[in-house]
Amino acid sequence: MKNTLALAFSLVALALPATAAQAAATVNVSTGQGAPGTADPMWTVGPNESLAFIPTQIHPNWFSGGAPAGTNGNNDGARWITPTSNGLANQPAGTVVYSAVFGLSQVATLANLTANFWSDNRVLSIVLNGVTLYANNNGLASQFNGPGTALNVQYASLNAGTNNLLEVTVQNDPGSSGNPAGLRFAGVFSAVPEPGTWMLMMLGLGAVGFSMRRRQKMQVRFQFA
Repeated sequence: MKNTLALAFSLVALALPATAAQAAATVNVSTGQGAPGTADPMWTVGPNESLAFIPTQIHPNWFSGGAPAGTNGNNDGARWITPTSNGLANQPAGTVVYSAVFGLSQVATLANLTANFWSDNRVLSIVLNGVTLYANNNGLASQFNGPGTALNVQYASLNAGTNNLLEVTVQNDPGSSGNPAGLRFAGVFSAVPEPGTWMLMMLGLGAVGFSMRRRQKMQVRFQFA
C-alpha cells in the first residue's frame, strides 16, 4: 500500500511541472507565420490596429531570410508584413506601429527574447507591456538587405492569464523610387518557470527515488508448510 501511494505521488508531482513547463516554454512572435497573400494571424498595424498583411511580392531590395530578393520566403521562420496586401504599394512617410498580442498560461519568472529584425526604413523602438526593450537612439537604419539587427533581452514581467503586447515602431522615410513600408521580425520568447514549478519537479524526482530505493530493499521470503 505504501509503495502504491508513493508511486501515485510521484506521478502527480512529475505531471504538474511537466504541464506547467510546456505551457510557458516557448512563444513564437515572428512575423508572417501565415500564408503569403493573407493577413498575419498575430500582427496588426496601428494606430487603428488594422490587419497586417503577408504580401506575395515585396520591394526587390528587401532581404527575405535567405530567399531571393523580391520574394517573401521564411527560411528563418519569418516573412515581411506590410500595411496593405500589396507589398509594393507606396505608403505615407511617417511612423508605423506594428503590434503583436500573445499569451502565456503559466507565470514565468523570466523570459528571454532572441530576435532579428529588419524594416523599411528604421525601427525606432521595441516595447513590451510598456517597457522599452530596444531604442534606436542614434537613428541608424535597420538593415533590410543584410542579416538584420540582433536583439537579445531578458524580460521579467510576463504574467499568467493575461495577454502581452509587443509593439515595434518603424519610421518610413520618403523614397525617391517608391515608398513601401514593411517589417520582418524573427523572434522567440523562451519562458523560465517560477520557483514553485522547480520545487514540484524536485519533489517528484525525490519521490521516484524513494520508491525505487524501497523496492530494492525488499526481500523475498520462502515459507514452507
